[in-house]
Amino acid sequence: METSHPDLRESVYQWQEYVEDLECYQPGGYHPTHIGDQHCNGRYEVVHKLGWGSYSTVWLARDHKESRYVALKIIVASSSENCSEGRILRGLAAGKADHPGKSFVSSLLDEFFIDGPNGRHLCIVSEAAGCSLDRSKNGSSTWLFPADVARAISAQLLLGLEFIHSCGIVHGDLHPSNILFTSSNLDGLTLEELYQRMGEPRKVPVERLDKQPNGPQAPNYAFMPAMIFTSAEDVVDARVVIADFGEAFVKTEERKKLNTPILLQPPEAFFNEQVDEAVDVWTLGCTLYKVLGDGPLFDGFIAVDQAWVLAEMISTLGSLPKRWWDQWEMKTDFLLEDGSWKKETHRPYGLYSRPLTERLSSMGRGEDPSTCEFSPGEMNALENLLRAMLTYEPSERIDASTALESEWMEDWGRPAMRKLGFLTTVHCFFAKWSTTIFGISIGYDIKFRAEQSIRDV
Repeated sequence: METSHPDLRESVYQWQEYVEDLECYQPGGYHPTHIGDQHCNGRYEVVHKLGWGSYSTVWLARDHKESRYVALKIIVASSSENCSEGRILRGLAAGKADHPGKSFVSSLLDEFFIDGPNGRHLCIVSEAAGCSLDRSKNGSSTWLFPADVARAISAQLLLGLEFIHSCGIVHGDLHPSNILFTSSNLDGLTLEELYQRMGEPRKVPVERLDKQPNGPQAPNYAFMPAMIFTSAEDVVDARVVIADFGEAFVKTEERKKLNTPILLQPPEAFFNEQVDEAVDVWTLGCTLYKVLGDGPLFDGFIAVDQAWVLAEMISTLGSLPKRWWDQWEMKTDFLLEDGSWKKETHRPYGLYSRPLTERLSSMGRGEDPSTCEFSPGEMNALENLLRAMLTYEPSERIDASTALESEWMEDWGRPAMRKLGFLTTVHCFFAKWSTTIFGISIGYDIKFRAEQSIRDV
């Protein structure tokens, strides 16, 4: 069964804000879900909504067998039979148990299929996590994590990526929306206490435009997600998890297309070359800049225009390799042969060419070296690490294992992890924001593995 593209079919339902695309409730699409639904002979009971994506809805469920709350991800029927996410998570679960990065990567608690009016759906069970790094920064008044929090998050991500790659897996979509803070422990809460903390599920009507009754393909009503949020400047307990492996693949697979946001895509993806684990190193390099600073490395104007992104990339990192420069037909619209911007080129929002060194000095930590939160030594070490991660040629790009041995990781990343300790979880409150990209959380033995990893690093 195939789900039609929303823009190519006639609308059936009244559009509603802050919920999934209701037009995807059709054969091959979402499974109609209500609070109180039970799966696996009553083991999992849906109690709240966490979010949705293009290929799934995600629900908070009570696991009555293990007496805990879990995230239940229900994949659209058209993608369920060939969905690789469960296989990828099983591969990660089989990775070295004593690897210090395993604690910072999603784990699989259970998976099963359910049958519904729109087809057969794969369900993936994991622990519920907190808000994403992207949501935390976007809702912040400063756009900045405290310095040691930012360092510790970055170090965890480097450790987590090295673990992923050690399992022969490429994440394929590593960016701040797919990195989540671990959630406060919910397991001891009654349902009433859970709703006191998170708010009760809020219903949104599902109404057909032709005023006819809803068929079995659609739910009776939709739900707005539980809005979990902690502001960047308020984060104290900085433990994170790399989540959402819906775009992941094993590194022996042939892959050219990425669905990563265009501002984070590496140059080889722009020129339709084979991609491998080096793409994760590039996207993590971009992500580290955003975690440690107040904004993205490449400015977000005209973010769907590949040509502008390439031009920004060149102004930041220097000229492209010759084979790509020769292939890029639009280069003369922006740049001279030496890679500098044409003076007559109209640049949106008055932006100017800014090499990486200049971008680092303006990342929000203080442009004056005498007052900057990061010492000159740290800034130099960070620039060296990012240049190695953002090397154009994939074969020459630093790998995750080597990144762990970098000066920045040894002198600033690991010490920040030890300083913060990660003995408690992030405390989130619930605010009026939502996100449409949700991943899955780390394993049930988080505290033991976290303490072990702290000793290891």
